[in-house]
Amino acid sequence: QVCLSVQGEGHPGGGGRGARMEQAMEQTLQALQALYSSPDPATKKQADDWLTQFQQTPLAWQVSDQILSNNDTLTQFRFFAAQTMRTKVQFDFYELPAESYGSLRDSLLNHIDRFRAADCHAIHTMLAITIADLAIQMDSAWPNACSTLFERFGQNPDSYTTLLEVMQMLPEECMNYKLMTDTHKRDNSSERLKQATPQVVQFLLTLTCPNVQAKKKVLDCFLSWIKFTDLQVGDIAQNPLIPECFKYVFEGGELSETATDIIIEILRMSSQELRFFQPVIEVILSHLPYLQTKFDNLAGQSMEESMDKDHEDALLQICRIYVETAEALIPLIMDKSSSQEVINILRVILRCSGMPSQEISTIPLEFWHRLAAEVCRHPETDPKFDRFQGIYTELLSIMIRRCTVPTDEDPFQADDEYIAYRGRFLSLAEDCLDILTPNAALEHVLKSLQDGQRQGVTTQEAHFFCLTRVGARAEVREASVLWQLIQSLPPLISQTIEETSKEAALLHYTKKTAIELLGCLSKWVKTRPDFLRSSLEMISTLLLQTVPPDSAPHILERTKQVQQTAAMAFKEICYGGVVTLQDLVPQLTQLYVQTMGLPIRMHLFIVDGVGQVVARLQQDATFEAGLEQLVMPLVNGLNSEREKPQVLSEILDRLTTIIRQISVDLAAAKAGKVGTLVSNVFWPLIRQTLSQHPGDSKVVEKSIRLLKHSMRCVPDLFKPNVSAVASTLIQAFQQFQHSSYLYSAEILANTYASDPEIVPILTQLFHALSSTALHVLVNARDQSKLEEITELVEDFYGMFERFLRYAPLIVLEAPTLMPTLELWKAAIFVQQKDAIEAVIAFVEAVLGLIADASKSGRGYDERRVALGQRLRPHALQVCPGFIESIFRLINGVPTRYVQESLPCVIDVVRAAFPQEFPGWLEAAVGQLPPSVASPAERQKLGEQLLHGDYQLAEDAVKDLCYRCEQVALRSRANLSGGKS
Repeated sequence: QVCLSVQGEGHPGGGGRGARMEQAMEQTLQALQALYSSPDPATKKQADDWLTQFQQTPLAWQVSDQILSNNDTLTQFRFFAAQTMRTKVQFDFYELPAESYGSLRDSLLNHIDRFRAADCHAIHTMLAITIADLAIQMDSAWPNACSTLFERFGQNPDSYTTLLEVMQMLPEECMNYKLMTDTHKRDNSSERLKQATPQVVQFLLTLTCPNVQAKKKVLDCFLSWIKFTDLQVGDIAQNPLIPECFKYVFEGGELSETATDIIIEILRMSSQELRFFQPVIEVILSHLPYLQTKFDNLAGQSMEESMDKDHEDALLQICRIYVETAEALIPLIMDKSSSQEVINILRVILRCSGMPSQEISTIPLEFWHRLAAEVCRHPETDPKFDRFQGIYTELLSIMIRRCTVPTDEDPFQADDEYIAYRGRFLSLAEDCLDILTPNAALEHVLKSLQDGQRQGVTTQEAHFFCLTRVGARAEVREASVLWQLIQSLPPLISQTIEETSKEAALLHYTKKTAIELLGCLSKWVKTRPDFLRSSLEMISTLLLQTVPPDSAPHILERTKQVQQTAAMAFKEICYGGVVTLQDLVPQLTQLYVQTMGLPIRMHLFIVDGVGQVVARLQQDATFEAGLEQLVMPLVNGLNSEREKPQVLSEILDRLTTIIRQISVDLAAAKAGKVGTLVSNVFWPLIRQTLSQHPGDSKVVEKSIRLLKHSMRCVPDLFKPNVSAVASTLIQAFQQFQHSSYLYSAEILANTYASDPEIVPILTQLFHALSSTALHVLVNARDQSKLEEITELVEDFYGMFERFLRYAPLIVLEAPTLMPTLELWKAAIFVQQKDAIEAVIAFVEAVLGLIADASKSGRGYDERRVALGQRLRPHALQVCPGFIESIFRLINGVPTRYVQESLPCVIDVVRAAFPQEFPGWLEAAVGQLPPSVASPAERQKLGEQLLHGDYQLAEDAVKDLCYRCEQVALRSRANLSGGKS
């Protein structure tokens, strides 16, 4: 039996200790029996929970060791013991005194050699990981780990399997940050492994492998080491494993995937210092023709036939190697553009881009983007530039082919993955434009469309799809062939489609893309007023089209998508032709009224488009008439639909869309008209709506948005209403604590804080709203329910931050200031993005002022210094507990966004209280579990947070968050699911 004493537990063999050991062993075996044998799910779960907790106790060291030592124990039980040993070394190494390290090492080395049989493979792998982790954790206590392993397992071929597996795990675990070890231990281990690299590689090269499985272990181990450390150029270039890897890729089979990964890794290593690794690149280039032969044979089969898995895997591997090679060569590719080797590589990658397999065809996309950026660094007059134009012309054709929708599927039912696939290839068109110029690309696409007229409607749709990007960037030219296409779009879009035909879905989809194209070509369309108008008429017809409500769901979905696209195109054309369309305002407003029955998201595009035209009307009379035609149907709707909150919300959305587009000179007559509209129509309607539906959060939010844009449009003219607005907000918020009321106070502060006549109103408003909100938030905090009212948290702290910025004295004199600062300690735990963003913004605003106050002197804003001095005593009371809350939050594993925000918060506390911060930090770090970091590692991370620059502090927080996350995941892991 191995002697594994544990800190705080005494030595094995003591009476109390021995009894506890025996009891723990008995309970563990009973729990394992229940986990693997009980038919009752509840019993299995109870056993699983008990074992997971037991793994985190000090007794688990010896219990696991004894289970592994017992040959009569079931394999599953011994796997649990090996898994437990791994987690103990990974998380709980701090429990062992230094004198136990050697005993543990020797025990594990004895165990692993006994589990080489195939049926114990999982145990063997787990112990290999454990030994690798132990070598890192022991650090200077086991400085010659690699030599020890070679001496023990490298003398007898029967032990080579063990040596290979442990050697594979050593570099992998050194890069595995789930291992809770000290940074200096990881660094020391890394250095020792790099020194051992020649010995390891030489061992791998001398091994004679009796079968494929043995060779795969050799390749896996080699891959692990080359990912970890850079080999010498000469060693790589002359390494016989490289030609072997190409041979395995060529032959296919079980070794080809690992061989591909090795070649890829060598290429990535070489790309870091391309000229230095030139000999390696030359070796790889010399083997590429070998692969091209296989590629040509595979790719020579019909591109449209379905490929079996082995066929596709083989092409995928070759594609990866060629793309990685080309990416490594990018810095030299212009100089070598005439080289046959480079030409062959580019031709292979072109063919990969055109493959029907989505996985294969997307691999080169990033390469084409990077290559285009590299080529564009050179002047267009460079003769080499022309060599790439042919390639990118062909790529444009490939893009069109890959974006052609299948003829046997309904494109309206396409999943997100296929839509994203088409989107990625549309981005490829952007790269083509950079090389070819937009107009040259346009000519190519139009000629391709003309040549492909007989290839069916899907080919036509793919060209339209491409032109949404190409045509939009091309320069408008009177003689362009594009005009012929533009003129053909309205008849195509207007055609009636027989819904029962096989092609109905494809024809509708082509119509949809044609409409989208028309919207994207608005800068072309607006140059021909007659065509602009006819296009709008055609789109208007589509928008007014109806289908029977009892139609099949797929027909309703098609109509919806086509009309949605039409509404978006309508908006784009209105924006593009805003000047030309001004005499059509009566017809546009008529369409706007007629289409109010459309879904609100769709109709808002129409409101937006028509509103843009009306807002740009120059003559006062026509502007007033147009605005009235837009607004009055909605005003009437608000009056007639008072009892329908959903309808009211949609009407308010439309009014907001209209008013936010209007920008007027306050001295002009237009301003008076808009001011009258806002004061005499909008504000009374808003007040009426709030009084009738104070409890409907959606109606309140829409009302407040309309109020915001109305105020911003004519702030001076709206000023007489501010007192009434404040009274309404106070009264409404006392009844229903909707966060939108707080947001409206932010807008008032933003707009009127500099007006001394309004400041008393703002003061009363702030005190009343903050008092009511604080009462609700404190109650929620006490019941641990802040996460249920995140919108209120967001707008409460948003209001405080905005008032502190624009009316700071109101905040400083508010009785709610100190309780609001105290609430930081709870609010920092709210994980919803917008809410925590608002909390942090207020924290940074307060502490930023305090930090400025400590740097008072010439060059600093005296006003900010004075504010900081007044805030300092308040924040000084709060910040010790606040820092502790931040570290409790880190221990609880916050969301990724919160983790990324915390360094800013810690940094601003440090800047505001440089003298006090070290003591606060020490107390806060002490709350973290011991398994997160050793005392030495805590000291190192603390130094980074105390004295490091922002980047070092950010790294420290990131490291702590990751460590706490791993410790938390350990506790949540499920044994029966097989932890790794």
